Amino acid sequence: MNSIFLLLNILPILFLYQFGGDLHVSFSLTKDFTLSLIQTPLGTFFAYLSLISFLLVTVSQKSKKLSCNYYALQLLLSFAMLIIVLAGDFITFFIGWEIMTWSSYFIISKSNNIDIKSLQKYILFSLASAFSLIAAIVISYSFANSFDFATISASFKSMPFDIQLTLIILFSLSFFTKAGVIGLHYWVVDTYSKAPDLFSSILSAVMSKMGIYGLFLIYGNIVGYQELKIMFGTILNGTDFGYTLAWIGVATSIIATFKAITQDEVKRLLAYSSIAQLGYIIAVIGFGTTYGVAGALYHTLIHTIIKLLLFINVAAIIAQTGKNRFSELGGLIYRTPVSFVMLLIGIIGLAGMPPLGGFASKFMMYNAAINTKFALILIGMLFSGAASFLYCYKLVYGIYLGHPTSKGLETQKEVPLSYLIPQIILALLLVLTGAFPGAFVKVINPILTQFSLKALPYDGVGIMDSAVGNFNGLFIMSAFVAFFVLILLLISRIKSKAKNNINRFDISYCGEVPSKDTSLHYGFGFGTELHRIKFVNAILKRSTATFYDALALQTKRSSELLSRMYYGNIHNTMIIILLFFSALFFIGVNS
Repeated sequence: MNSIFLLLNILPILFLYQFGGDLHVSFSLTKDFTLSLIQTPLGTFFAYLSLISFLLVTVSQKSKKLSCNYYALQLLLSFAMLIIVLAGDFITFFIGWEIMTWSSYFIISKSNNIDIKSLQKYILFSLASAFSLIAAIVISYSFANSFDFATISASFKSMPFDIQLTLIILFSLSFFTKAGVIGLHYWVVDTYSKAPDLFSSILSAVMSKMGIYGLFLIYGNIVGYQELKIMFGTILNGTDFGYTLAWIGVATSIIATFKAITQDEVKRLLAYSSIAQLGYIIAVIGFGTTYGVAGALYHTLIHTIIKLLLFINVAAIIAQTGKNRFSELGGLIYRTPVSFVMLLIGIIGLAGMPPLGGFASKFMMYNAAINTKFALILIGMLFSGAASFLYCYKLVYGIYLGHPTSKGLETQKEVPLSYLIPQIILALLLVLTGAFPGAFVKVINPILTQFSLKALPYDGVGIMDSAVGNFNGLFIMSAFVAFFVLILLLISRIKSKAKNNINRFDISYCGEVPSKDTSLHYGFGFGTELHRIKFVNAILKRSTATFYDALALQTKRSSELLSRMYYGNIHNTMIIILLFFSALFFIGVNS
């Protein structure tokens, strides 16, 4: 059965390849309503990104016994995302958006770890995103008399200024919610951590990118970067739109980074890490420059690869050990060495270190900030990037290094091949994007042209150009490989006199014998010392839960008040009816 669904995941990829960028299909429902699919460079990029991600996750699922219903829902979700990125009008886009929301909701609800509160968070924020989106679509239609992207884009400049601003805010709120911008991220962490382990990789690597795609669509296609600069220059006294959006992204990245460091649950750390990395992308999307948009696209690719790799890696460890907390793991490097190497490659890419693809994407984003002269934004991005080393270290140390926390970890075996094959493919992609960063330029340039931006210079597959400098990825990769081989040879010639401790729990010679509940792993309590830093403590103590809990309480009280007025009291009901018709009469007289 898994093989059948694996084949069904391959078919859409072949479908896109068959059209080769010339797909344009329309379905007329009525005279005024037409559903259309158009293959644009931007849509094709996101389509391949999502479809290949689903394919790799499906390979990992071969080791799990999943029902046909689960696979069918996942296939429906993949189909919905394909509709979103190939839509040529907002009706088609919204249909795909809703199918994506509900199919993912039913998949998440199948998790053994999910609770009703987490499901409520997910569906409420999804509905809020949908309502914001449909409101923007209806307003657009009322002025353009069409749902078609091109028609709305052409009529946008003639719309009143307050309508333009309203549309941008509504669209942004909808897509910010899906991407998990800080403040609207309340649903993200619980959903990612409690969803089925392998499906969490889809949520982080693919579904969050639908929010990023939406931002590219609105800012780049519908409104246009030049129009955004003019608009926000008017209302913000000359301040660039990119500067406003960049601060939202940087704040998201910094706050989520420190939240990630203090997490004990592995998937919660990865969830906050995803929010932080998407903050980088959002920060540079609004720059409206060639290198800013190119950096956002490049990091979108890299983030997808890394998050698939890390979530699949973690899902395999959880399936193998039954443990999902750093304080319960440790020492697995001796039992699962291949998994350790895969995760190590993933966190090197996540940290943006050379020679992997993460370095190339962050190099371009940092250079875009320098070129736009956003000095404070650059400092914020560098600060967040430096702080991310802490949770990267915690991820690799907490699972694979240090002292094991239970004797059960000493008998673990390497994870099944179905988990390892996708990880190896993804790790190779990180190596290739690091060695040949210029190869992606040919993918980015058609998208930049679609946004009416200048194309990137192409100096070969190994060269990454930016506004203020360039680097040779192939040379850096070769130097790192040569250095690594040299160090490995030197270490192999060193003869160690140390003896292997067969029982690593036999530490009674230290003067005390640990009890069963004693944590011997450094991952226990890692990050708690950050509370001593006042700035970090202020971030960690603040929570959006307080705001949303208060909002929920007020909503409940208001609904109780309305229910008392409408039910069981005919006197109150008559007063409400009288007030309603009085208001209508007043409006009619004054109109």
